[in-house]
Amino acid sequence: MAEPPALDGARLTALAQLESMSIRRLGRLLRHHDVGEAFDRVIAGRVGAEVADESIRRNWAAAARQVDLSAIGIDLEELGVKVTCWHDEGHPSALTTDIDPAPVLFRIGDPPPLHLPRVAIVGTRRCSGAGLETARQLGRELAAAGVVVVSGLAIGVDGAAHEGALEAAAAPPMAVVGSGPDIVYPRRHRGLWQRVGEAGCLCTEAPLGAKPAAWRFPARNRLIAALADLVVVVESRVAGGSLLTVEQAIRRGVDVMAVPGSVRNPAADGANQLLVDGCAPARSADDVLMALGLSTIDRAARRTGGAPLPVGEAATVLAAIDDGPTAIDEIAARCGLSAGAVFAQVEILLGRGHIVADGARVRRA
Repeated sequence: MAEPPALDGARLTALAQLESMSIRRLGRLLRHHDVGEAFDRVIAGRVGAEVADESIRRNWAAAARQVDLSAIGIDLEELGVKVTCWHDEGHPSALTTDIDPAPVLFRIGDPPPLHLPRVAIVGTRRCSGAGLETARQLGRELAAAGVVVVSGLAIGVDGAAHEGALEAAAAPPMAVVGSGPDIVYPRRHRGLWQRVGEAGCLCTEAPLGAKPAAWRFPARNRLIAALADLVVVVESRVAGGSLLTVEQAIRRGVDVMAVPGSVRNPAADGANQLLVDGCAPARSADDVLMALGLSTIDRAARRTGGAPLPVGEAATVLAAIDDGPTAIDEIAARCGLSAGAVFAQVEILLGRGHIVADGARVRRA
């Protein structure tokens, strides 16, 4: 009689939790053996020398004999975590055939349908307010157009992109994280983790209980690149972690786009350099959709969220407002209206979503 899939999930988790069990070692262990056989070999000490040194194999055998698979299975079920390896049909094909494949994947939720295009939106944690809004808007508009937004669920650009994708309530989002599926990192994103897992898929190579060690994030970035049809960098510093994702995308022949940023914004230095290096600009979701070979979003609806386009004094005031923070007196000087008249039109534009407040100043939404 065939064994229940949950047992293999518990075994995979137990193997991944063994001390010194790296992704590469786990891959070597599973290359020629199914999960049950691999687990039995570890317990019996019959793992080949090509997998690990003798001392490590002895430690694995001793630790594996003490594992309570039933308890692990209960933990997986209570957390709603599913586990697959590259022998399973449910394992993402992009991670099985990748140049640096993922032998195991822990996930909450189900992978998005294969026919949906996937765009990774990445960027710095220390982004500007404009960067946050750009990431959120891209996430929302791409998801509304049927594109799966892939990101790392980090603070800054990543989280904003997923917030936007969730707002669209359309294509399911996909997050790739650098800790165990039960270890929320960053902690402030606990609610976002839960919502992404419910609406789409949250996945990781790290087993239950795995803390967000520094080495896990470059490894996570390669999975983001492998899962994406296109990578968009919103804001990145010259040595930003998102550029590691760009490197991994280039290795895989995945196209990279960058959102142009102000030359006075250090958070955009890395993205601007990508443009200098020849990456295509992502000025809007339209540019990204065109790069994917899809139809563009209607520009008027995209810019106004469905609100009517401003006319009269409102249009004059909107034309005088920059993408960056703009003061009321500066707007008045540009359009020849009194400060009171400008303030009245600004209130209307704020209410319709054409602009947003930025401290005492305003800027285009």
